Amino acid sequence: MSHAHHRSSSYYAHPSHGDPRIKVLVRIDAIEESAKVQVRGVVTNGNIRALYVVCRRVASKLPGYELVVDLARARVTAAAFDELQEHARQSIVSSGIDSSVTPCRLRIVEPPVILRSKEHV
Repeated sequence: MSHAHHRSSSYYAHPSHGDPRIKVLVRIDAIEESAKVQVRGVVTNGNIRALYVVCRRVASKLPGYELVVDLARARVTAAAFDELQEHARQSIVSSGIDSSVTPCRLRIVEPPVILRSKEHV
């Protein structure tokens, strides 16, 4: 029985009320015990919950794994980036649905562009 050491799955996250859509690709590395969450699109406070939902799902399936949120192909508003960094510092991920949090080793790969203004589209 040979198991593939890399699995990946893709989610389209559907944000609410006209926020830009983000695409999230999850790559799981069983050797490194890490899950890389690759984000594409523009991450805002409006759609960041969709990212949390995916992270929570991965964290609950793979307890103890490090979650690497890879923003290298994304653009992120300053507020959303600050929130992610704070989560990484506290080693938690928000539920995205309610006020609960999940303990999780979280590492952020910085985006090339952090959008300081309100004009993010």
